[in-house]
Amino acid sequence: CLMRVGNAWGILVNARIRSKTRRNFTIAHEIGHYLLERDTVHTSPLHQRFNAVMTDQNSRNKKGQTYLHSEQRANQFAVELLMPTPIFSVDSSSHTQVGLPAIAELAAQYGTSLTSTAIHYTRLSKLICAIVFSEEGIIRYFAYSEGFRKNKNCYLVNGQTLHPKALASRFANISYPTEFKDEVPLNYWCRPDQRKREKHSAESVDHKIIEHSRRIPSTKQIMSFLRIPSLSI
Repeated sequence: CLMRVGNAWGILVNARIRSKTRRNFTIAHEIGHYLLERDTVHTSPLHQRFNAVMTDQNSRNKKGQTYLHSEQRANQFAVELLMPTPIFSVDSSSHTQVGLPAIAELAAQYGTSLTSTAIHYTRLSKLICAIVFSEEGIIRYFAYSEGFRKNKNCYLVNGQTLHPKALASRFANISYPTEFKDEVPLNYWCRPDQRKREKHSAESVDHKIIEHSRRIPSTKQIMSFLRIPSLSI
């Protein structure tokens, strides 16, 4: 956390955080708070900052939303500090493999977590792709490329139950590290976005999506990289 004593500032990192990537992100996040907020009149008490992070994102409490916005800005700063877009884009595009193999190598190269690296990689990708994080058979959050956002036949939903035949569903009864990759029907993951879909669009069941799913080490989450071949839609 960011601390201030008089005119002196410092960052306090919990000694129980053993993960180097998490420590890196924590420090970068707090540097973001310092650079973005040090000139504000009031410095938020630590307990308020903590409560803000824990506040439900659907809360309509204005103060809670302000704190959440502060955390989001600090997160964005941390990502850009650790993985500068101009440099990261060149490195990611230089990989002969795409998706999870490239993400793993970039995470090791930049000293960042698989999660933050995967999100940054996907958002910058020129592929029609998305990264989905699921837990206990439920989609928790995801990120996607610009090409995926514009796609009319694939609309992801937070809180949606995984399709029982999706490769990510296979991890329900598997505890050991492994991964699955295959081409699956598009409707295992997506539903058409009715706001964008054209009347003459084919049903998503007729299309395919390449799914590559892997368990994130030391967590219960499954990371799934989804890619729609550019000629399939």
